[in-house]
Amino acid sequence: MNDRELELAHATRAALRSVPTGVAVVTAVREGEARGITINAFTSVSLEPPTLLICVNRQARSYLYIAHSRRFALNVLAADQREIAERFSGKRREMQFEGLSVERGIGGIPLLAGAVAHFECAVSQEHAVGSHSIFIAEVERATHRAGEPLGYFDGAFRSFALERTS
Repeated sequence: MNDRELELAHATRAALRSVPTGVAVVTAVREGEARGITINAFTSVSLEPPTLLICVNRQARSYLYIAHSRRFALNVLAADQREIAERFSGKRREMQFEGLSVERGIGGIPLLAGAVAHFECAVSQEHAVGSHSIFIAEVERATHRAGEPLGYFDGAFRSFALERTS
């Protein structure tokens, strides 16, 4: 990167710190082995058919699991699951699921207990952009429970307590 590109990258990163996001762990299985990665780049694309997208760094080990299996689960974390977010953010490279309560979803993909929502997905498209891949996936099953979501803002995990309306 030249100086201008580096300066722009730093300015962009600083500006993005002012954008609050949700926090999720994407889980996938490759050749019988489960893997997960914490992300905050995910969104709904369409409800007809139900489709969402995630962004994953292609240098991450989990990228290969998603790209190979063409399936993943998006586990939207609850406010009390900060430790899980940290575990899957690269702090733990081996035995990521050790000691965690999980259920098995479609294709045996782990669903993290306590998450406020699960989306079980089949990848329909992958687009490489810079260092990341955008996976567009059709939702095959979605579940949710009452609870407060975990958020990320200004470089830190936050509680995004919601004000409920009747």
